[in-house]
Amino acid sequence: MNYAILRTKKLKEWGNICASLEHNFRERLTPNADENRTAQNIHIGGNSTDEVRKKIEDGLPQKYRADCVKCIEYLITASPEWFGRVNEYAKQKYFDNAIEWLKERHGAENVKCISIHNDETTPHLVAYVVPLDERGKLNCKKFLGGKKVLSDMQSDFAERVGKKLLLSRGVEGSKAKHQRVKRFYGELKNTDTPKLTYEDLRPQLLKKGLFKDTYEDDSVVIARVNKRMSEILEHKNAEIFNLKKEVKKLENDVESAKRDGRIRNFDLERQNQALKRELTETLDNHRLNTKGLSTAQLDALNVHIENEKEKNRLAWQQRQSKGGMKI
Repeated sequence: MNYAILRTKKLKEWGNICASLEHNFRERLTPNADENRTAQNIHIGGNSTDEVRKKIEDGLPQKYRADCVKCIEYLITASPEWFGRVNEYAKQKYFDNAIEWLKERHGAENVKCISIHNDETTPHLVAYVVPLDERGKLNCKKFLGGKKVLSDMQSDFAERVGKKLLLSRGVEGSKAKHQRVKRFYGELKNTDTPKLTYEDLRPQLLKKGLFKDTYEDDSVVIARVNKRMSEILEHKNAEIFNLKKEVKKLENDVESAKRDGRIRNFDLERQNQALKRELTETLDNHRLNTKGLSTAQLDALNVHIENEKEKNRLAWQQRQSKGGMKI
């Protein structure tokens, strides 16, 4: 059976929004994309991170809470097997219907950018939407708030978009199953990785006889080894899962830091401290060499010191100006 697939992501921070847009427009390294097919990607509503970021910003109300969801990222695709057997017309029709569904759900003016990626294994549509309600207020809860709202959204999408092209709704509760897998992997993280030992491979003695001992059958040994290998594999999968999660968090932290200016300010502060040390050393060197100088020589030295101060001050201002440029 082939499924219509709809996923959503809430974007609150500008760093997260820009990181997502940079991935969308391939402005950052995207290992899972084929650069030879990137030109086949389609963008509607904008062609760069800066352009779409401004459209999102312009679409926000004048007043809103700092911690609210500014943008919803939609990902729409279908089972890979379906894309493998239908023609280009059916693929385009599916995405066209999905776009109409998004515009009816949110209002065309709030759908800021739509991209169709053809450079990855499975074609998919990505949309960036400002979640305004009928009052013009940011209200992500109206669209993604609670299990019933999410379930109704999936059913509506499958009925109005997927069904027309013989795509079924995803299994209800599949997300909950995914959450259980995440929790299971999190728990495995705190346990020791099992190992395949010599005792696992050796048939165990079942009964000691007078003339002949009885050992486990080979099928029992094979079953035990398979079970142990499955346990080891589960731990390895958990390690990979948890590492990917940590890497993703670090990437988001770095992007947020860049956008918030924390990294830039740290660099400026370090440069500033270096300039101050340089100035202090210069002044100290001058003071050490003032003994025995005449009044005229001291006056000339003081002028030189003031000039050094001014040069350092201008250099610091220049670095501040460069640091204030937009990343």
